[in-house]
Amino acid sequence: MTETVQPLESLSKKPEEPKLIVNLRRIKRKIMIMSGKGGVGKSTVAANLAAGLALRGYKVGLLDSDIHGPTIPTIFGLESARPDVNEEGILPIEVLPNLSIMSIGFLLENKDSPIIWRGPAKMGAIKQFLEEVIWGALDFLIIDLPPGTGDEPLSVAQLIPDCDGSVLVTTPRM
Repeated sequence: MTETVQPLESLSKKPEEPKLIVNLRRIKRKIMIMSGKGGVGKSTVAANLAAGLALRGYKVGLLDSDIHGPTIPTIFGLESARPDVNEEGILPIEVLPNLSIMSIGFLLENKDSPIIWRGPAKMGAIKQFLEEVIWGALDFLIIDLPPGTGDEPLSVAQLIPDCDGSVLVTTPRM
């Protein structure tokens, strides 16, 4: 039985890291904004938290990961904005000098057209936003999740295992 010996140069090469890990490494803190149901003001909280941090001098990214109801473009009055793309990836929309946002809402031809995607397609879109958007070095990435406990929150939790925390937005029930 002969033993195969690998060339020395192949032993010294490190495997290339996934783009997602490289991109997220440049983000100091990742915070998810969640709710158990819709209509509680979750996106408003996410937008205000992101804007407030940016106004305090932090470099902030805001990711609207609600595939079926992206409201962040509307909150910021940017429904007609379209992101640019370069050879490195997708450039988020700059709202303030320290605040950039990305949403599926920027990619829709008609904002009233429904998106009918199942789990794998939604997870792929969220992964692409985390992987392909050129967030740069951020102090905070605020992730506005859709309501409930469906695919999107689970996808983000799987893609960002080192998430720094979450804010659960609720309202009293009468």
